[in-house]
Amino acid sequence: MALVDEDVISQVIDFVDGAGNHFQNKFTWKYDGTGYPDGDVIGSMDGWAEDFYELMDDQLVDAITAFTSAYDVIEWDPVGEVWEVVRNIGMGSGNVTFTNISHLLPFQCAPCLVGFTTKPKSRGRKFIPLFCEDQQQASTLEAAAVTALAAALASYLSGHIIATGHAVAPGVASTKWEIFLPFVSGLVANNIFTQRRRTKGRGI
Repeated sequence: MALVDEDVISQVIDFVDGAGNHFQNKFTWKYDGTGYPDGDVIGSMDGWAEDFYELMDDQLVDAITAFTSAYDVIEWDPVGEVWEVVRNIGMGSGNVTFTNISHLLPFQCAPCLVGFTTKPKSRGRKFIPLFCEDQQQASTLEAAAVTALAAALASYLSGHIIATGHAVAPGVASTKWEIFLPFVSGLVANNIFTQRRRTKGRGI
């Protein structure tokens, strides 16, 4: 099958450590272009994810070197008032090269990238998993970590060209506004955030 113009895509990246704990990030994109084969989309987006995480290679733990990915087309269901999967695009995977040999931060602690939309309180938050303890002091990030996160934020906010005439734009699938909201700006702070919803073995 193939994507069609204005399809909204859910991309879930999943890392697993040696103890079986999962660390996940979900990205949401809107496709711009004519029909494009699913398999080619997966390969391109996996490549984007590899580049995204390796921007922080000195900050993320070296024990994890690969991820799996799941891709779906989602649509707003006005009856159930939820974003639902209407079609599975497929599964992918990627290899990453992280270099940090320090201990991981506690599972509920991570730096956060924030993407803002034009609507109030409708923003994307991307907690970066696998961050190591030596990248912060007293919950304040080291300068090198902030620099790496700033580069990752730029990638998080930018569109990705799959091929000439085929691109995806990042944003939020809003339940409040019932539409896809593209990012217009972003923020990275120099402190460690707490993820209240993350428990052992569960990603967000």
